[in-house]
Amino acid sequence: FIFIIIHAVGNLHVFLGPDDFNGYGYFYVRLYWTGFGLKANIVEEYILLAALLHVFVALKRTWDISINYTVSSGKLNLAISGITLLTFMVIHLFQFRFGATHPYALCPPPYFLNIATVLQLRLNLFWVGYEGCPSVQVRDIYRMEFELFQSLHWVLFYLFSVVVFSTHMCLGWQKAVPAPSLDIPKRYHNKAIHVGYVMTAFIALIYI
Repeated sequence: FIFIIIHAVGNLHVFLGPDDFNGYGYFYVRLYWTGFGLKANIVEEYILLAALLHVFVALKRTWDISINYTVSSGKLNLAISGITLLTFMVIHLFQFRFGATHPYALCPPPYFLNIATVLQLRLNLFWVGYEGCPSVQVRDIYRMEFELFQSLHWVLFYLFSVVVFSTHMCLGWQKAVPAPSLDIPKRYHNKAIHVGYVMTAFIALIYI
């Protein structure tokens, strides 16, 4: 859930221009040293393992509990939205994480983040622009995103995927709130569920 929020806020860097958005992407590349020798950082590896665990547990519970119900019963809504969301995630990864891009010359901060920019009341955390700064060639995901979303069918696909994500999250939260492990008093269940709905809607609006 925290990663979803971080990823949503990270996507907003596209509005700050190519240096900021490409620098944001390169920031994660610079963390590859945390990936135990793989061409990925520890955050990506953790998200992958968490996602696989979530999928396997969800499929096992669906098979054990809901497999004999019909689609019209609503008992399979989580499974259907989850499989649809998994399909989107695979496509999204192949497009943005593994897709071919043009090179882009960027001046990254020497120590991962440009902290000095905060003191200057600016937001270029992921790049520097002083005279003679050393540049590196990074993936131009800024250009890739603009080229991809020139296609109406991809725009509609991503909008549909945000709706599916929101539905899946709301269904999962509605099911999780009454769980004994959360220890939420029954009189607060309805309020907790609606707070989750509001948070989901807010995150969905950021992605849109």
